[in-house]
Amino acid sequence: MAQTNKVLVVDDEISLVQLCQLILEDAGYEVRGAVSGTEALRLIHEDIPDLILLDVMMPGMDGIELCREIRRRYVAERPYILMYTADDRDLTRHNSMMAGANDLITKDTPVHELAARIDNYMAVVQVMG
Repeated sequence: MAQTNKVLVVDDEISLVQLCQLILEDAGYEVRGAVSGTEALRLIHEDIPDLILLDVMMPGMDGIELCREIRRRYVAERPYILMYTADDRDLTRHNSMMAGANDLITKDTPVHELAARIDNYMAVVQVMG
């Protein structure tokens, strides 16, 4: 990658945030992590990431509410929001897209594929501007 892209990983499971950070940093990304919607909004306000990997099911402000709030506050094309969830129901996908997410992948996606998927999404981000 020619430039360092910024990724924010948001999940209430700190171990998953840390695992994603390790994988994505190893792939060349600048990665920050948040374990709540409130913390994520603070980090986004400080420095808008290129992509947010966002868990759907979190206590307090869930991922769909957070996605809606991000879209309300920031330009629709940025950041690219990729929902990351164990819930693969059509309703979850529909609600995520209606809230402004760009796409959704499930947590059963093999860990070694995560960086490759993010690379593909980042290519879209760069094309979008």
